[in-house]
Amino acid sequence: MRGIFSRRAVLLSSLAVTACAGSGLAPMSPQDRQDSARVEAWLNALNGLQLPFTQIWPDGSRGSGTLTYTPGHLRLDYDVPRGMTLVAGDGHLVLTNPQSGAVTRMGLSHTPLGLLLVRPIRLSGPVTVTAVQRQPGWMQISMAKTDRMTDGLLTLQFRDNGGVLTLAGLVLVDDRQHVVRLELGDAAG
Repeated sequence: MRGIFSRRAVLLSSLAVTACAGSGLAPMSPQDRQDSARVEAWLNALNGLQLPFTQIWPDGSRGSGTLTYTPGHLRLDYDVPRGMTLVAGDGHLVLTNPQSGAVTRMGLSHTPLGLLLVRPIRLSGPVTVTAVQRQPGWMQISMAKTDRMTDGLLTLQFRDNGGVLTLAGLVLVDDRQHVVRLELGDAAG
């Protein structure tokens, strides 16, 4: 089962990078608009989420831990590298690595991750959906800030079983085209 998920995650991650590589935006189809509305409704109905994750950094190195999301806030607690945390909310992102003593702070306006931390989430107006891609049982939606499209791209990957969405991964592409992937496991419980 893990092998199937990994192959699909790699395929979907490749599609996410492809989604941001296009030079122009094609008009959204009626199906794209419907799926965008479904994702927006799913995100706004979400009260909280706790999932195991595996992160792949741009250099190919990996980390893992637990992702915790509550509306407006995201936290990554890493098991590998041990003790590292990323906390995002209230307009800021703080990454702490106790092994090296490094603390990185940045405004959420400088990362596409901030698109997930506004309430309510709207996938129109200040956010532009750049691509919606589907395959049997899977869907992904890529988005960027409308007024700053070159600042980065966020792609959300979903399992789509019988119209029921389950978040399976996130792909962040920053303004320098560095790609960070989060592969998500099933809900902790």
